[in-house]
Amino acid sequence: MRRAFSLLLLLSLLQGARAWAALGSAPSDFGSPATQTRMAARSLAAASATSTTTTAPAAVYTVSQSTLDGGTVVREYMNANNIVFAVSWKGPTLPDLRTLLGDKFAVMTSNAAKRPKAGHSQLAVDQADVVIVSNGHMRAYAGQAWIPSALPAGFDTSTIE
Repeated sequence: MRRAFSLLLLLSLLQGARAWAALGSAPSDFGSPATQTRMAARSLAAASATSTTTTAPAAVYTVSQSTLDGGTVVREYMNANNIVFAVSWKGPTLPDLRTLLGDKFAVMTSNAAKRPKAGHSQLAVDQADVVIVSNGHMRAYAGQAWIPSALPAGFDTSTIE
Protein backbone atom coordinates (compact mmCIF):
# COMPACT_ATOMS: atom_id res chain seq x y z
CA MET A 1 0.00 0.00 0.00
CA ARG A 2 2.82 2.37 0.89
CA ARG A 3 4.62 1.65 -2.39
CA ALA A 4 1.44 2.30 -4.40
CA PHE A 5 0.93 5.62 -2.61
CA SER A 6 4.53 6.64 -3.32
CA LEU A 7 4.13 5.74 -6.98
CA LEU A 8 0.92 7.77 -7.29
CA LEU A 9 2.59 10.74 -5.64
CA LEU A 10 5.56 10.53 -8.01
CA LEU A 11 3.32 10.27 -11.08
CA SER A 12 1.26 13.27 -10.03
CA LEU A 13 4.43 15.33 -9.51
CA LEU A 14 5.75 14.34 -12.93
CA GLN A 15 2.46 15.22 -14.58
CA GLY A 16 2.51 18.67 -13.00
CA ALA A 17 6.08 19.24 -14.13
CA ARG A 18 5.27 18.91 -17.81
CA ALA A 19 2.23 21.21 -17.76
CA TRP A 20 2.70 24.90 -18.34
CA ALA A 21 0.58 27.52 -16.68
CA ALA A 22 -1.39 29.43 -19.27
CA LEU A 23 -3.39 32.36 -17.93
CA GLY A 24 -0.88 35.09 -17.16
CA SER A 25 2.06 33.29 -18.75
CA ALA A 26 2.94 31.22 -21.83
CA PRO A 27 0.33 29.25 -23.81
CA SER A 28 -0.72 25.84 -22.47
CA ASP A 29 0.79 22.48 -23.13
CA PHE A 30 -2.26 20.21 -23.00
CA GLY A 31 -0.46 16.94 -22.61
CA SER A 32 1.98 14.61 -24.23
CA PRO A 33 3.46 15.26 -27.67
CA ALA A 34 1.17 12.55 -29.08
CA THR A 35 -1.87 14.43 -27.79
CA GLN A 36 -0.57 17.69 -29.18
CA THR A 37 -0.23 16.29 -32.68
CA ARG A 38 -3.92 15.32 -32.63
CA MET A 39 -4.95 18.87 -31.72
CA ALA A 40 -6.31 21.04 -34.48
CA ALA A 41 -4.51 24.28 -33.67
CA ARG A 42 -4.46 27.54 -35.58
CA SER A 43 -3.45 31.09 -34.86
CA LEU A 44 -5.50 34.05 -35.91
CA ALA A 45 -4.39 37.67 -35.90
CA ALA A 46 -7.18 39.76 -34.47
CA ALA A 47 -7.78 43.41 -33.84
CA SER A 48 -10.86 44.92 -32.28
CA ALA A 49 -12.73 47.53 -34.23
CA THR A 50 -12.58 51.05 -32.86
CA SER A 51 -14.80 53.95 -33.68
CA THR A 52 -13.36 56.86 -35.64
CA THR A 53 -14.44 59.17 -32.79
CA THR A 54 -12.45 57.20 -30.23
CA THR A 55 -8.75 57.81 -29.78
CA ALA A 56 -8.12 54.45 -28.07
CA PRO A 57 -5.75 52.25 -30.07
CA ALA A 58 -7.00 48.97 -31.50
CA ALA A 59 -6.34 45.95 -29.33
CA VAL A 60 -3.85 43.67 -31.06
CA TYR A 61 -3.72 40.08 -29.95
CA THR A 62 -3.46 36.50 -31.20
CA VAL A 63 -6.01 33.75 -30.66
CA SER A 64 -4.76 30.17 -30.52
CA GLN A 65 -7.52 27.59 -30.90
CA SER A 66 -7.11 23.92 -30.00
CA THR A 67 -9.61 21.10 -30.30
CA LEU A 68 -8.84 18.54 -27.64
CA ASP A 69 -9.28 14.77 -28.05
CA GLY A 70 -12.65 14.90 -26.24
CA GLY A 71 -13.98 17.49 -28.69
CA THR A 72 -13.67 20.53 -26.44
CA VAL A 73 -12.48 23.72 -28.13
CA VAL A 74 -10.02 25.82 -26.12
CA ARG A 75 -9.05 29.34 -27.12
CA GLU A 76 -6.12 31.25 -25.66
CA TYR A 77 -5.87 35.00 -26.25
CA MET A 78 -2.26 36.21 -26.26
CA ASN A 79 -0.79 39.69 -26.35
CA ALA A 80 2.16 40.74 -28.50
CA ASN A 81 4.58 39.31 -25.88
CA ASN A 82 2.96 35.85 -26.20
CA ILE A 83 1.44 36.11 -22.70
CA VAL A 84 -2.06 34.67 -22.30
CA PHE A 85 -4.47 37.28 -20.95
CA ALA A 86 -7.73 35.37 -21.54
CA VAL A 87 -8.90 31.80 -22.15
CA SER A 88 -12.17 30.13 -23.06
CA TRP A 89 -13.45 26.57 -23.42
CA LYS A 90 -16.58 24.97 -24.83
CA GLY A 91 -17.40 21.34 -25.43
CA PRO A 92 -18.47 17.97 -24.11
CA THR A 93 -15.60 17.61 -21.62
CA LEU A 94 -13.75 19.96 -19.32
CA PRO A 95 -10.17 20.77 -20.34
CA ASP A 96 -7.39 20.49 -17.77
CA LEU A 97 -8.31 23.68 -15.93
CA ARG A 98 -5.24 23.45 -13.71
CA THR A 99 -3.10 23.79 -16.85
CA LEU A 100 -5.35 26.32 -18.55
CA LEU A 101 -5.79 28.66 -15.58
CA GLY A 102 -2.31 28.30 -14.12
CA ASP A 103 -1.96 29.91 -10.71
CA LYS A 104 -5.53 31.29 -10.99
CA PHE A 105 -6.82 27.70 -10.61
CA ALA A 106 -6.48 28.06 -6.82
CA VAL A 107 -8.77 31.12 -6.92
CA MET A 108 -11.40 29.10 -8.77
CA THR A 109 -11.25 26.11 -6.44
CA SER A 110 -11.33 28.23 -3.28
CA ASN A 111 -14.42 30.08 -4.52
CA ALA A 112 -16.08 26.84 -5.61
CA ALA A 113 -15.50 25.36 -2.13
CA LYS A 114 -17.49 28.21 -0.54
CA ARG A 115 -20.66 27.44 -2.51
CA PRO A 116 -23.35 24.93 -1.63
CA LYS A 117 -22.88 21.76 -3.68
CA ALA A 118 -26.44 20.73 -4.59
CA GLY A 119 -27.83 21.81 -7.94
CA HIS A 120 -25.20 24.38 -8.87
CA SER A 121 -23.48 24.02 -12.21
CA GLN A 122 -22.07 27.50 -12.61
CA LEU A 123 -19.36 29.53 -10.99
CA ALA A 124 -18.60 33.23 -11.30
CA VAL A 125 -15.51 34.81 -9.77
CA ASP A 126 -15.03 38.54 -10.24
CA GLN A 127 -11.89 39.77 -8.49
CA ALA A 128 -9.41 42.52 -9.26
CA ASP A 129 -6.78 40.01 -10.41
CA VAL A 130 -8.99 37.51 -12.29
CA VAL A 131 -12.49 36.98 -13.68
CA ILE A 132 -13.67 33.39 -14.16
CA VAL A 133 -17.08 32.32 -15.48
CA SER A 134 -17.72 28.61 -15.79
CA ASN A 135 -20.96 26.72 -16.34
CA GLY A 136 -22.38 23.59 -17.82
CA HIS A 137 -23.28 20.02 -17.19
CA MET A 138 -22.23 16.62 -18.48
CA ARG A 139 -21.44 16.83 -22.24
CA ALA A 140 -21.92 20.63 -22.36
CA TYR A 141 -19.28 22.71 -20.58
CA ALA A 142 -18.32 26.30 -21.27
CA GLY A 143 -16.30 28.97 -19.57
CA GLN A 144 -13.92 31.83 -19.86
CA ALA A 145 -11.37 33.58 -17.71
CA TRP A 146 -9.28 36.69 -18.06
CA ILE A 147 -6.90 38.93 -16.14
CA PRO A 148 -8.38 42.47 -16.17
CA SER A 149 -5.04 44.22 -15.72
CA ALA A 150 -3.48 42.28 -18.62
CA LEU A 151 -6.15 43.07 -21.23
CA PRO A 152 -4.81 45.02 -24.21
CA ALA A 153 -6.05 48.60 -24.48
CA GLY A 154 -9.40 48.61 -26.24
CA PHE A 155 -10.06 44.87 -25.79
CA ASP A 156 -13.75 44.07 -25.22
CA THR A 157 -14.27 40.96 -23.05
CA SER A 158 -17.59 40.31 -24.77
CA THR A 159 -15.58 39.19 -27.81
CA ILE A 160 -14.16 36.18 -25.92
CA GLU A 161 -15.76 33.12 -27.50
